[in-house]
Amino acid sequence: MFQVPTKTQYAIRALVHLVHVKSASVASIAEAECIPSKYLEAIFGKLKNAGLLIAERGRNGGYRLAKDPALVRMSEVVRATEGEIRIVECVDNAAICLLGQGCLPRHFWLGLKDAVDLYLESVTLAEIANPDMSSA
Repeated sequence: MFQVPTKTQYAIRALVHLVHVKSASVASIAEAECIPSKYLEAIFGKLKNAGLLIAERGRNGGYRLAKDPALVRMSEVVRATEGEIRIVECVDNAAICLLGQGCLPRHFWLGLKDAVDLYLESVTLAEIANPDMSSA
């Protein structure tokens, strides 16, 4: 099965939630989005480290977006949660393939990776949170 990892799905849902509420606790987002709270805490750690979220301490603390949703590309979210996208392992390193540059399907895999990268770079968090403004 070819599927976006759950971690990335949850990250996107939680970020979209924050677009609409501006600031919220992990617990309230987890409840609203049906995401396990402990799992969301770990995801938010990654998003914070990537500069996508700001943690606010104190009684009214919680998380908020670190920048305008129109400036957050989905490629940033995926890199924060998963690292670099690898369609197949050998795309970024032909040396590990027994066929090397002679691997005929390699061009297909490169094209697929480029298409996914291009699409993720073209879509912003604002577009996902507000489908009416989406060009996708």
